[in-house]
Parts: sequence; structure tokens; C-alpha cells
Amino acid sequence: MRKRLIICCDGTWNEPDRNPTNVVKLVRAIRPIDSEGIHQVVFYDQGVGTQGFADKYLGGGLGKGVRKNILDGYRFLVHNFNPGDEIYCFGFSRGAYTARALAGMLNAVGLIEKDELAQLTDVYKYYRTPPEKRSAEKYHGNYRPDVTMVGVWDTVGALGAPTPMLGRFTKRFISFFDTTLSPYVKHAYHALAMDEQRGPFRPDLWTGQINPDQNVEQVWFAGVHSDVGGGYRERGLSDITLQWMIVKAEALGLEFDANMLSSEHFLKPDIMQPVHDSYSMGYRALSYLGVDKHIRSLRGSSAMPPINVSIHSSVEAKRSQDDSYHPENYRSLVNDEIATVTSLAEQRERVRQKAKVKAARIEMNGQTTSCDLINFSAMGGAMIKTDKTLEVDTPVMLSSDYFAKTSGHVVWSDANTAGIRFAS
Repeated sequence: MRKRLIICCDGTWNEPDRNPTNVVKLVRAIRPIDSEGIHQVVFYDQGVGTQGFADKYLGGGLGKGVRKNILDGYRFLVHNFNPGDEIYCFGFSRGAYTARALAGMLNAVGLIEKDELAQLTDVYKYYRTPPEKRSAEKYHGNYRPDVTMVGVWDTVGALGAPTPMLGRFTKRFISFFDTTLSPYVKHAYHALAMDEQRGPFRPDLWTGQINPDQNVEQVWFAGVHSDVGGGYRERGLSDITLQWMIVKAEALGLEFDANMLSSEHFLKPDIMQPVHDSYSMGYRALSYLGVDKHIRSLRGSSAMPPINVSIHSSVEAKRSQDDSYHPENYRSLVNDEIATVTSLAEQRERVRQKAKVKAARIEMNGQTTSCDLINFSAMGGAMIKTDKTLEVDTPVMLSSDYFAKTSGHVVWSDANTAGIRFAS
């Protein structure tokens, strides 16, 4: 009988017996056997920096232990996976990096046989080899399973340990090669903290191309890093993101304890909970050493546009009801391309797709010109690249091989990239 294998990776310095993170709460809520008798087998990784003083500073500060965490999850899959099984990967903070890196390793090398585990060090070295330097034939024949879902909270550490002045030093040991999504991941969800300001905690969003059979949502929520991923005693904001992630997983078949989910002791979302201040005196002092605070861009980088970014409806609800909440990065988003997610139905309607063929045509002021289609949502809008200068609020007609001529208007423009919102 098929089963579900769920790998859950916690963040740096997060201990499950203290104030639980969303990863810990997710683990506790998963039913061991679902209503149809399908076993749901959980592997929980406690994360780096949780095993005493030395581990706290070598693991948490320098990233030592990340390799072990990735390989522990990989071994779990080698020992337990059978064709037909479903794989889910969850993670928070550096654990989100671990979950994403594990999916990347499955893409690079597939699953080796159990009797080949003695070679795991060599397998990992191959994964850590830059793609352009890998042997194309090595591990080519290994089975590469689909990953049903990757669900992560506020990925950091993909470009080095999120530790002041150590990120560059650790990048060569633990960083991603890029932030693209493995083609074997079918559903990917990323909850992001819009109010985190610590420079070393810059978020690593998914970028690049995705296939038509992949669904990706990256959603901004109110709060700092642990307001989104959990770990504070005050959990009203983190419970919003936990509820969002559970709904996504349930829609794909993962079953949870209904009694636990209905208990306010376990899940009590509260948009009125104040946002914590993670930019502590220690980080403020480091500003004298050039470690400045970083206001997160909700658009991401125009050079590497993130996939399918939106703002959760709870953010606007908090802004309208909480007079003390005025996020700096939200103020620049008037008439922006990032749509507020208002309901699950709207989320399903507005799933963006990466276009295999990028060619599109834009008509404005009576002239038609070609442009590149970066991504689009049939019910929402599109992101395009063009050599023309587009002014905000300019009415346009856009067409491509993916949709007929559709009217809309420019809602943002940055260099040669622009966002188009389709007329409702």
C-alpha cells in the first residue's frame, strides 16, 4: 500500500520543547494513519544549533550541520520510499533551505539503492558540484520521484549562514547554486515575512522557470521571521501562516487531526497581535560595522523576478484594523502588480504559469510590438519584458500563444520589466 513520507526540517536554534515553531506544530497535527488507512510517516529534523553550546555557535552561526541534515532526510527517503509513495517536505528558516536543498538533491542524483548508501559522501559531492561541471551520465539512470509538496516558511541561508559578517564565509559550504525550483516538485508554497529587517536574514524566493504542471505560490504575511515561522510565545500571526500551509497540504491529501486543528490551544490566528521587533540591540550595534538593516522588497529582484508573488489578505486586514501597523515596504505598492490574496477560490483562479514560449504581443497607443512573457495569470495579469518605456496606468492590449488579446493596464514599471493587470 502506498504511503506518505513527510520530511519536516526546523530552523536554526529552534528547540521543539520550548515555544514550538510551525514545523513542530505541523508534525504534531499530522495523523499517523489517514481515514483511508494510508500511513503518513513523519521524519522530523530538529535543525542546526540545538545540541548544546558548540552546536549553537558552529551549527547555528557557521552552518556546520546543514550537510548532515540534508543527508539525514535523504537517507530516510532511501530507506522508506517505494514507487507510488507521496513525498512532502516542510521547513522553516534554515530548515526551509534544508527542505529545498533536499528536493534539489533528488533532482540532481535521484534516489540511490539502499546498498549504495556507503557511497553517500560521493553522491553528496556530486550534488555540490556546480551543474556545468557534473558528469552528465553519472546517476542519470537513478529513479527521480515526484515531490507532491514543498511547503516552507521564510527561507534564509540559501546564500550562506544568516549570521552577521559570516554569510560570505559560509556560502561556499552551504549555499544553493540557484533559487530555481526542481521540476519534480509539483506544488510549492512559501510563506514570507514582510516585516523582517535583519540584513543577514534576506529571504530566498523561488525564481526562474516552472513547468505547466507545477503550482507555485509565494505569499507575504505580516510579521518578522518568527512571526511567520513560529517560535514566539505570542503566536497569533504565525498561526495565520500555519493555517494557510495546512489548508494547502490538506487540498493535496495530507490528513491532520481535526480535533487538534479546532482547538484554540493549538491554532488561534490573530491579526491584531503586535509584530515583534527582531532587529535587536545587537543588530543595531552591528550597523556601525556595515551590517545595515534591510527593508525587504515585496517585488523581489527585477534582475531575477520571483515566481508568483502575492500578499495575503490578512496583511490588508491588519493595516485597516491595527493603527500601529505601517509596514514601510507596503507603502510603495499602491497600484502595484502584487495582488492581494482574498480567498482560496481566487488563489486557485490566479495561479500563475511560466510560459514555455516567451513571445507575446503588446498593443498601446495604436502600435503593436513584441515583448517577452515572463509569467501570467489568466484571471489576474502578467509580467512582461520589453524594450519600450511603459508608464504606469497606460492602457494596453496583450496577447500570446497562451491567451487571446486581453485588455489591461500597466500597474508598475521597473527598467525594461513591467506588470500588467488584466481588466476584470
